[in-house]
Amino acid sequence: MSELNLGWIPRQHARARVALTGLLRSLRSLGVICAIVHGECVEDYDSASAVEMFLVASDERSARLASSWLSKMAPRYERDLGKVLSFTVVPLDELDEYDPSELGRILDTGIYVMGEMDKGIIARNLRQKYVLITYDVSYLPVRKRLELAGELFGKEVVVLYRGVPRKVRVEGFVEKMGGLRMGERSFIIPKDRAKAVMDRLDKMGIRYFTKDLRLSLAEVRHLKSRST
Repeated sequence: MSELNLGWIPRQHARARVALTGLLRSLRSLGVICAIVHGECVEDYDSASAVEMFLVASDERSARLASSWLSKMAPRYERDLGKVLSFTVVPLDELDEYDPSELGRILDTGIYVMGEMDKGIIARNLRQKYVLITYDVSYLPVRKRLELAGELFGKEVVVLYRGVPRKVRVEGFVEKMGGLRMGERSFIIPKDRAKAVMDRLDKMGIRYFTKDLRLSLAEVRHLKSRST
């Protein structure tokens, strides 16, 4: 087994390190091919209340075995960790159906601790479902166009803070739903959240066109860097 990445656990917690080493070895024998720890525990182990683990299993059977085993054994490891053990187990062939926004957060902030497939491989090769939405505002007056852009993509408002006016950015609906602006009148949205956005546009009487896409997390990050 390759060396485990346990540097996020302070050295004084030797018992926790030993417990997690045994836990990860058992998970690997059950078919877990990637383990990522995320959440507060990777930022400040001492103050965190839980160790959150995102696990990728080689297939559905391995995912069931690992999940069942963890449910039974978690209390034993929690005693040594001194924290609640929280886990999510996803089969490899279902990873592309996982919430893109949540998976992106886990890969961006989590720490890869064990497995044959690291975070970079997932980000480069896993392609998830998105919807490209392009809308038409040619028939709307300028004021309505600006209102729509603010609602979808956010806007700056002036608020008083201790009597001093300050500009604050209000998040738009697209961003709240995990989407990303692509152009003046287009954006991408995770497939599982697209209906909520389209329903919103329908209620507003906005004409739009859609196109299904499959994008890797690396591609989404690249698009995000270009849009900022």
